[in-house]
Amino acid sequence: LEKKVTSELFGYDYFSNDISFVDNMPPPSDFRLGPGDEIIISMWGDITSRGTYTLNNEGSIFYDTVGFINISGMTVPQAKDIIISKLSQIYSTLLNGTAATQLDVELGKVVSMNIYFSGEVINPGLHLIHPFADIFVALISAGGVADSGSLRNIEIVRNNKVIETIDLYSFFIDGKSNFSKLKLVDGDIIHVPVVKKRIKIKGSILKPKKYELLTNEFLEDLINFSGGLTPNASSLIVLDRIIPLNDRLSDDNATTSMNIDYKNSSEIVLENGDTIDIKPIGFVESKVRVYGKVKNPGEYSATNSSLKDILDYAGGFNDPEYNKSINNEITVLRLDENEFNAKEY
Repeated sequence: LEKKVTSELFGYDYFSNDISFVDNMPPPSDFRLGPGDEIIISMWGDITSRGTYTLNNEGSIFYDTVGFINISGMTVPQAKDIIISKLSQIYSTLLNGTAATQLDVELGKVVSMNIYFSGEVINPGLHLIHPFADIFVALISAGGVADSGSLRNIEIVRNNKVIETIDLYSFFIDGKSNFSKLKLVDGDIIHVPVVKKRIKIKGSILKPKKYELLTNEFLEDLINFSGGLTPNASSLIVLDRIIPLNDRLSDDNATTSMNIDYKNSSEIVLENGDTIDIKPIGFVESKVRVYGKVKNPGEYSATNSSLKDILDYAGGFNDPEYNKSINNEITVLRLDENEFNAKEY
């Protein structure tokens, strides 16, 4: 599948950058140790030592003079408590009141996970993924989602069962990373199905793009995804639709359209391939123009003003000296409401 980075499709540009910092990712607080992971044990004070230990297949490390210490499935703080308890049997200053010997446990190298990717991803198949990676980071590691793939129905398959369906729009639009709560485990499958419904919105909208909608979402949801209306938007919405192949009588009459009132947007069900055009408001003249011998000729708002107010704003008749040079005959040109041409009154 070919990845096409384009601004027309919402959300796919999030996968356009490669991750080069994954090894510096801090471990999550609930990360649990397993076979192949490394820990670093440091002691200082009465005793000074530092060593790296790798968990064996049973999840244990071997410490000289103590033997095997099983820390499989433990967080690093839990492992630290167990190690202090075991080593205090030979280093009494670890637990005495003066705490003459200090001990710390750090996480070293960790084992990558085998994660399978299927469906509409750029590089499907098996990938080694950093164990701290969430679903979004894992998808980037596999090249991202193809333009044909859904961003809102990504399936996590474990033991042949879909355990979670991920909607990335909550992250892209609202910044809520609910997907990070689900921890991937070795052998998981991330499946990206084909997008089912994609709608284009243009016109007087803040983010005109193509968006993916779920079956229970309406025109109102699409407008919210696109950031809302611009200040010059009107209440008129024009919908252009391609009639589905099974519903059309012939290809000669394959398209239709309709006008929609914005107030009814919460009730309009959209179909795959629809185009929504938010029309701008028409031109409304709310100003008058003052010409001739006034101090400040130009345009003034007529919304809440009388003729005298406008002339006062223009500054011509409030100056006795300037008034001497003005002919007091005033001509008002107005568009007739019925004939739409200028007449003198």
